[in-house]
Amino acid sequence: MEYFDQAESLGSKSRERITQYLQEIGDDDAADRFGRKTTGGQGLAGRVFGNDQYAYTGIVLGYIAEGAGGGSVPIANASTMDANQSLKGSRIKITLDKFYVESYPGLGTHSILCEFAGKNQIVGNPEEMRFALTTEVNDKSSAAISGAPVFLGVSVGQDGIAFEGRLINVRSSTDELLIDALGTDTLRSGLSLLTVAQPALKPFVGLASNAVKAVLSRSKNRQIYSFRLGLDFGKGSTSAGLQHGSYVVVQADTAMWDWSNVAWNSDSSSVILKSSGESIPFNYMVFGVTEFSGP
Repeated sequence: MEYFDQAESLGSKSRERITQYLQEIGDDDAADRFGRKTTGGQGLAGRVFGNDQYAYTGIVLGYIAEGAGGGSVPIANASTMDANQSLKGSRIKITLDKFYVESYPGLGTHSILCEFAGKNQIVGNPEEMRFALTTEVNDKSSAAISGAPVFLGVSVGQDGIAFEGRLINVRSSTDELLIDALGTDTLRSGLSLLTVAQPALKPFVGLASNAVKAVLSRSKNRQIYSFRLGLDFGKGSTSAGLQHGSYVVVQADTAMWDWSNVAWNSDSSSVILKSSGESIPFNYMVFGVTEFSGP
C-alpha cells in the first residue's frame, strides 16, 4: 500500500506551476530562475538545481554501520548490502536522527511538517503506523532533531519492513494551531506498538493524519518531497537489506550520485564531501534502526 503520491511533490510539477507557487510564497528570485528554465515536470529531474535542491524527486539511499567509529565513516550503497537474517520476527525502533536542509522554497526560516506512515506486521491484523512532527530550519542548516522516535516496537515480518515519508512546506500562518499541536510532546513521542493490535491507537493515528490533511488543504502549503523506504531480506538490486544501523535518505538524482565521494563525519554528525569536508549540497534525512527493548 502506498500512502503518499510522489506526483504531488513540487519537483514533479510543471515549470509553470513551480514558478507560480514560488511567486505565491514571495520567493521571487527562485521563481525567476524556474521561469527561465526550458524543461518542466519530470524533465527537471536530470538537472543540477544549484540553489533549488528541493526540486529533486529521486531518492539515494546509503547505510552507516552500527557502532561505526569516530571521525570520517564510510557510507555504503544500501542496495548492495546483505540483510541480517536474524532480524526476522524481531522488534525494532526507528528514529529520525538528522534532517539537513540545503534549500527549501520561501525566504527566511522554513516551517516543515514531516509525516511518516507504514504497517506494523502483526499476524492476522496489521496495525497502521502514522506519525507526524514539525520543525523549523534555515537553508544550509540542520533541524533541531536528534533521535526523535518515529516508530517504536515495530514487528519485523518475514519480508522485512517498509515505511513512507513526506515533507510539507508550511507557509500559511493560519495553520499555527495545527502546527503547535503536532509539536506537542504527546505527538512527538512516537507510536509505541505492542505485539497485538491496539484499538486505542487508531484515534491517535487518525489525529496525526487528519491534522496533516488540514494543513495540506491550504493553498500556500505544499508537499515538497516523498519517499518509500523498503528494507527486506532479499538480494534484489533495487531493494535495501535490513540491518541495525543508520539509513541516509538523500533527495537527489540517482544518475549523478556516487557514495564513494561522501562520508559520515561523526564529530559534526553530518554527511560531508570527502574532497572539501563540507556538508553535501542536498537535502537529506538520517534514520536510525535499532533493537527495541521495551515491553
